[in-house]
Amino acid sequence: MSTKINPDRLRGLVAAALASPSVHNVQPARWKIDGDALILLEDPSRRLSVGDPRGNDAAISLGAAAEGVAIAASGEKLTTHVERLSGMHGRLHAIARLTFKGRGKPDPLLPVLSERASWRGDFTPPSPDDRAGVAALAGDDRILITDPAAIADLAARYDAASFAIMEEARFRAELRHWMRLKPSHPGWSRDGLNAAAMQLSGLEATAAGAVLGPLFRPLAALGLAPALLAEAKSFTNAAGVALFHRPADEDPFESGRAFHRFWLAIDAAGFGANVLAALADHRPTAAMLAIDYPVGEGRRLVSAFRIGRRDGPPFARARLPLDEVLLQG
Repeated sequence: MSTKINPDRLRGLVAAALASPSVHNVQPARWKIDGDALILLEDPSRRLSVGDPRGNDAAISLGAAAEGVAIAASGEKLTTHVERLSGMHGRLHAIARLTFKGRGKPDPLLPVLSERASWRGDFTPPSPDDRAGVAALAGDDRILITDPAAIADLAARYDAASFAIMEEARFRAELRHWMRLKPSHPGWSRDGLNAAAMQLSGLEATAAGAVLGPLFRPLAALGLAPALLAEAKSFTNAAGVALFHRPADEDPFESGRAFHRFWLAIDAAGFGANVLAALADHRPTAAMLAIDYPVGEGRRLVSAFRIGRRDGPPFARARLPLDEVLLQG
């Protein structure tokens, strides 16, 4: 039997979990209070029809949101039971029902739940202790690479995979739709990828919009687009790269819960990280990585991270307000 929880406490759990990660920061999770439980719903209008046609990344994002609430609940000394749902709730997809019981213990990742954010800025030059700290994050579902030459090789693979994905015009259009390149954009502080989060200056943001838009084809024809979109330099001071893998037949929702926990563990160790989705999303690259860095039989590469010590202050996170995420009635 679940513990009696008043609506204000449930509202607080959802608020605490707003920082949970989602693909392109689209924030597909919606919540509804149902007695002593929380119902997790998906807003299908926030799916990436080109970049995520099967809803894999959406499910990972929703699993991350559920794990965020579970971690927040641990701060209330509550344990969380997650029951998967199906069907529709109006125009929304029913995803899961979360119920709570007492006698829980605070999750060790709770202190960084609201602090975690993607770090796309510079890293400080890594010390031997930094590389050792990254290596210590290794586990059953992640491989940590700290050798500088191997990191440089992964940077080159990432740039090649990312460009291969970017060559599709519909993908670029969808990405631009979720980019907020000027503070005047109505979604700047609400969702998507704003220039501050991407650590782009005003000039760089304008250039990015042009390169990913009308100039892409001419620049690609001249062989200039790959270099303009390359991120290899941002790997220079990375203390490591993580390859995150899970069982191939696992529900992506469950993979998302584990994904969120791993990212929080990176932050808890004092590092910043950003996702290298192209390494997993570009199938030929993912297949080669699975050979060069064996993830084990029956496993799949879910994502990857670039990790290091942040060189700079944090930035304001773009998030939808609680009243839009927590539905009334």
